[in-house]
Amino acid sequence: MRLALASRCSSTTIYYVDHFHLSLKAAGVAAGSFGLLALFARALGGWLSDKAAAHRGLAIRSILLFALIAGEGLGLLWFSHADSAALAVVAMLSFGLFTHMAGGATYVLVPFIDRKALGGVAGIIGAGGNVGAVAADFLMKGFGSVQQTLAMLGVLVTLSALCALAVRFSSEHKACEDALGADALGINNSIAN
Repeated sequence: MRLALASRCSSTTIYYVDHFHLSLKAAGVAAGSFGLLALFARALGGWLSDKAAAHRGLAIRSILLFALIAGEGLGLLWFSHADSAALAVVAMLSFGLFTHMAGGATYVLVPFIDRKALGGVAGIIGAGGNVGAVAADFLMKGFGSVQQTLAMLGVLVTLSALCALAVRFSSEHKACEDALGADALGINNSIAN
């Protein structure tokens, strides 16, 4: 569900035109800015997860993911209730920042889930965005209103953030990852010297 709006840039453009009476060009620029955030925000989410984990361990990654997904859902709710074009753009950029950062924070968890099945785990995670887009289309058909659909997606995304809190790692898994991290830092330090 998180990436449903990203795949629906034309719907967002139409929403800006219909709801805020923007020109098609201005609406396209506003909607396109969502995708531009991906150029840095995904990496920012991964980097932030790495920095947090360096200080607080592996478990903080899922807590950070929860916060980013919750921010994404709240930003989507804000966007759906914006009453001016300027506020809608700011809300969408906020939502987009959290969306792409959550994507980066999600993919940084992949090697910690199952090192022997990295491709399978990454594939399942990647398929989630497609499932979200299809679910958004069904919601749109059910509600018939872009604004109501966006609001419902915002609620669903916010609630889905709770799933990130369910991610748990065993003590053995944490110890193994700490050892691998220490080895990697030792190797990097010896190369730098």
